[in-house]
Amino acid sequence: MEHNDSSLSERPAKRVRQACEPCRKIDCGAWKESWELSLIISGMTPLSIDEEYDVLTSASVSSRGNLPVAGTSQLPSGTTAARSSASVILPPWDEIVPLAELYLLYCESQPLPLFHRSSFIGSIQTRDIEIIYAVLALSLRFSNSHRNVHALSEQVNSYAEVARGLVMKRVSEGPVEVSTLQCLCLLSLVDFTNGNTHRSSIHSSLAMNLAQCANLGLEPRSPLSSIQREERRRCFWSICLLKRLHGGDFTIDIPDGGGPAYPQSLSRPARMLSPGPTPPDTRRSDIQDQGILAYVIMLSEAFARTARYVRLRGRPSNVPPWSPHSEYSKIIALQMDLETKMPLTHRFKPANLSDRSREELQAHREYWGPWFLNQFMYHTMLCLLNHPLLLSLSLRTFRSTIPEIFLQHTSDLISSHTTWIIHFINYFEEKTFFVSDPLLGYSAAVVATIELQLSFTENPTIRDQKRDRFTKCVKFVQQIGEQWPHMARLAQRLQHLEDAVSATYQSDPNAQNQSLLIDLSRFWEILEYSSNSDADSARRLFGDSLYAGPSTANPEVSQTSPLPAPTRIGEERPASLQSPAGGFAGNGNEGGFAEYSGNSLVSPQQLTLTNDDFSILATNFFSQGQEFLRGGDTWTNIGNF
Repeated sequence: MEHNDSSLSERPAKRVRQACEPCRKIDCGAWKESWELSLIISGMTPLSIDEEYDVLTSASVSSRGNLPVAGTSQLPSGTTAARSSASVILPPWDEIVPLAELYLLYCESQPLPLFHRSSFIGSIQTRDIEIIYAVLALSLRFSNSHRNVHALSEQVNSYAEVARGLVMKRVSEGPVEVSTLQCLCLLSLVDFTNGNTHRSSIHSSLAMNLAQCANLGLEPRSPLSSIQREERRRCFWSICLLKRLHGGDFTIDIPDGGGPAYPQSLSRPARMLSPGPTPPDTRRSDIQDQGILAYVIMLSEAFARTARYVRLRGRPSNVPPWSPHSEYSKIIALQMDLETKMPLTHRFKPANLSDRSREELQAHREYWGPWFLNQFMYHTMLCLLNHPLLLSLSLRTFRSTIPEIFLQHTSDLISSHTTWIIHFINYFEEKTFFVSDPLLGYSAAVVATIELQLSFTENPTIRDQKRDRFTKCVKFVQQIGEQWPHMARLAQRLQHLEDAVSATYQSDPNAQNQSLLIDLSRFWEILEYSSNSDADSARRLFGDSLYAGPSTANPEVSQTSPLPAPTRIGEERPASLQSPAGGFAGNGNEGGFAEYSGNSLVSPQQLTLTNDDFSILATNFFSQGQEFLRGGDTWTNIGNF
């Protein structure tokens, strides 16, 4: 739309007179440069950008806001048509604030504790504009008014692109602030959940490098408000948490004193159904409570090491896993050491989950979000370390010398901790509690791969039970995938894996066609969380001079068979075993113990190799799968983390 001469002549000589008070205190020229960059990204011409700036600075500013904000209705039609999408313009404040509240409810500390919670909403309108764009890119996924998947994706991407342009200008020209690092963390989350894992890693690594250059790990000597100091700490630990959860290899120099203080955390909420005084916790009362967020951060170190262990893909080693010098044993030892630092107040039993309503959980997501993340990380690590696939591959060179104690150890751990994940999924279903942290979906996917293997058995009772548990896990991942695209993709991969192994598995050991292969890359793309990218992620990022196509590896065929079941006596179990959580926990495996037999071994020379990343004989790996887990597990013997 063209402005007439009269409208141009009426424009005040100094735009800053119409700006809000905070804008008068900053370099409005610098702000305009950032704003121009965001509009250039959207495809506007220099002339339309200047007209846009006139519109924004002459528009009335909401009494609640300090940044110029426009809705589409405030823009001249010509300006709207000039850009590829009007979505790059911030919506009115009465729409931004509810979206910021959604971020606080469903994203903050789930998993990254980036912002000072109590002041976040009040300060959102004074924060750097790139932060607002990045927050909107995440919180839009939880808005009921944005349910069209295609339109939502476009809106999220447009907000993220503007934030990316603004923050990169900050990085290249300065000044780099804490908000710059916060924005990089948010953009890393947006990209990771969209399947752009390569660019996500670039953002998080850039944030890490900037944090190291700025000595963010040291407490500042300059006078800062308590809120500023707290957000510095949260930013530092969020960067560490981001790299650890996404499986990135990184090093950071944490000062000898242990780095900055851990983020402030909400104490465990009192039960609404029992408002009276609670008996004091006497067990391990000598442990100082550092807050639930501190223990999430501590455990994430072991989680990152477990992710690196998984990326080895069961590569045989000269050191057996039961050796104290193995990576398996070192991670287990680290996890046990971290468990000794966990105070009773944040453990399972004192939480009394069965007595808490959905309303209680929802009202205190600030606590329960990190609490559930802590639980899921703990159990998922043990599921990964003792995953039947990884152990079967890593123990190929030790098959004749596996200690009985180790068999019992791994069997008990995998049985117990897969059941814990199923228990929590059942709990969420019964309480109709909305899970927003995508890492919980990854945990369910890990368990699903185990349950799928164990479902290939001639025992109909065990087969049906394992199928039900597999289906339950996939459904849980699908539900989280309604908000997070990478979880929807993970659910599809689980279904493709099920189709592949179902089509390949031969239940009859006397079947003629025994030369069947399972492409283990289907397992790795599920178990390796950092690999959960879409197929074109790298191709979109890298040009022809860098991009060399998807990575390939030499095919390998393994004669791996299921590990033998540990020898046990007293197979009979009590008929009535109840979950400590009140009847909605997943039951343990039921039925007797099958005798192990390593039949149906076929020589690799008889097989036609395919271009698989890692292949394995389907009949070997899936036959008698249930033997890896003992039957009839009781909840009374399961750990209380």
